[in-house]
Amino acid sequence: MKIKFLFVVLIYILAGCEHKSEEYYKAHPEEARKRALECRHNAIISLDCVNAYKVGFPRDENLTQE
Repeated sequence: MKIKFLFVVLIYILAGCEHKSEEYYKAHPEEARKRALECRHNAIISLDCVNAYKVGFPRDENLTQE
């Protein structure tokens, strides 16, 4: 019985953890930057935040080449 209850709780938690893809944020760069700043301010680490950060704050390719 406990296993069923934990399984149901886990499903509800995972269903609430929606994230947007990197492609979505590429199509909406202003939203990506806003979400990335929100994640940084609130110290949130999630797949959604990583995808937003990749688009909102792209790395300078000149700095990575040595």
